[in-house]
Amino acid sequence: MSKKFPSQSNVFRQILQSYPLIEMPGCYDAFTAMIVEQVGYPSLFISGNCIAASVFGNPDIGLTSLIETSLVVKNVVKVVDIPVIVDIDDGYGDEHHVARTIYEMERAGAAGVILEDLVSNKPCGQLNEKKILPLKDYMKKLERALHCRETNLCIAARTDVSDVDKAIQRCKTYHHAGADLTFIQGVSCLDALKKIGENVPGRKILNIILGGKTPILSATEYEKLGFQVILYPTMPLYVAGYALFKQMQQLKNTQTLSSIEDSLHQQEFQNFIIERFLKRK
Repeated sequence: MSKKFPSQSNVFRQILQSYPLIEMPGCYDAFTAMIVEQVGYPSLFISGNCIAASVFGNPDIGLTSLIETSLVVKNVVKVVDIPVIVDIDDGYGDEHHVARTIYEMERAGAAGVILEDLVSNKPCGQLNEKKILPLKDYMKKLERALHCRETNLCIAARTDVSDVDKAIQRCKTYHHAGADLTFIQGVSCLDALKKIGENVPGRKILNIILGGKTPILSATEYEKLGFQVILYPTMPLYVAGYALFKQMQQLKNTQTLSSIEDSLHQQEFQNFIIERFLKRK
């Protein structure tokens, strides 16, 4: 590992070795990251979808840039001591852009990244009508990412191919090329989950979204099917959005803060922020 900049990649690799199951909520800023760490998760995920929505008010269609993502990563890494895994979409371009992305992610302090095989300016991975890169073009990007690392940055290779057999074959190729983890997005049924668990070698990621395509089971049930890393990429953002809509509407209707008093915990909030700040001093 380079001594030029810190890295949590070794810590994350130790977690992968020692934890049979890792659950990772998808944070979108420093505050949500601190909460995830405070409640005891061993690592966290930064979702590209959540960055697009929370920072820019954009849908997840490839509008966020590398520098914008790296700024969020730096802000998060500063305030937590647990490894941070980052959604880098398609690497923000071709294999040369991927090399720059890996460079920036390592210096931002990321412990791992997820690189997808969607074409640039893509729709969210849970949606239909996705365009997939030809395998040879994606492999140029994946191999460049694997070979240009200066740390032990973990690289997860993701496919959005909808045909399960073809997706499994892609993941086998990614694994044999050296990907640390593989990830099939948008798995739509229990039979497909079982097939992936039985046929894809190495450590596998599963993405779970309320209202998404993948059946909702318990984390231990996913583990039994052969998955080690479970992502909840949008959960914090959706929960925060729901609470804000509900409480803001209540305040608008009543015109008094007393109507939402049960949701206001100023002292607890300030204590949490101050304690976390002093811990970093």
